[in-house]
Amino acid sequence: MEFGFVVLHYLAFEMTVRCTEALLALSGPVRVVIVDNASPNGSGKKLQEHFALHPSVTVLLNETNEGFARGNNAGYSFLREHFSCGFITVLNNDVLIRDRDFPARVEAIYKAHPFAVLGPDILNPATGEHQNPAHRKGFTREEVEERLAKYEKNLRHFRWNRFKWNLKKAFRRSPERRVAALVPDPLENVVLHGACFVFSQAFIKVRERCFNPGTFLYFEEEILHRECLQQGLLLRYDPSLQVEHLEDVATDKAFRTPARKEEMKQRESVRSMKVFLNVLKD
Repeated sequence: MEFGFVVLHYLAFEMTVRCTEALLALSGPVRVVIVDNASPNGSGKKLQEHFALHPSVTVLLNETNEGFARGNNAGYSFLREHFSCGFITVLNNDVLIRDRDFPARVEAIYKAHPFAVLGPDILNPATGEHQNPAHRKGFTREEVEERLAKYEKNLRHFRWNRFKWNLKKAFRRSPERRVAALVPDPLENVVLHGACFVFSQAFIKVRERCFNPGTFLYFEEEILHRECLQQGLLLRYDPSLQVEHLEDVATDKAFRTPARKEEMKQRESVRSMKVFLNVLKD
């Protein structure tokens, strides 16, 4: 069976080409679906032309920007319906898989420890940060409600908060961010980072969509974690696999200023948290 990949694309043509070419260099039969989220710079059609002669690559053009969840769902469903993929990996276009034996190693892990969703070690090479697992356990309902109230308050006063934020950025040094170290041992049923998910047949057979379609951006991994626990689907983090995450290439291109990006993040997080609360009710 082929090893399927879904690459969600928005604006960053060169990064998506680099990501896809790394996938095509992997050993074994590979099938890649690139989903263009209605990029306004025409890069989706440019990708179609670039990979037109490659039989293993399909480029889907969304008519509107569907966001992270629905955009990836389009590629996942296409692979699920048209090809016999043993595994489907959904990854950001700013993720690079350099290990040519990645498909064979995923299969070996599955045989030893059957999983529904697998998350590799995700390394940001610029900072040395290891991003998986995203959390050891999911958020409680109380934690989500508390965060939702905070974000809603921030949005109500965002113009003033943006002014203060810009002043602080201009006159203060940013505090040093603690870089997460490698978690050396495999873990089960933790919240996996959204940059790269590997879905096995145990997941593909029972899920028509990989993500809850109610969100646009943010909290997809927390919602997926909760839904998998509810459905008895095992999530596994395994550091014997590693990918590189160059991080936020598409979103950085989409916003002219960090303040606008932060406003979008908080606005979409509010919407996603309301979806998450509905999932927690179940």
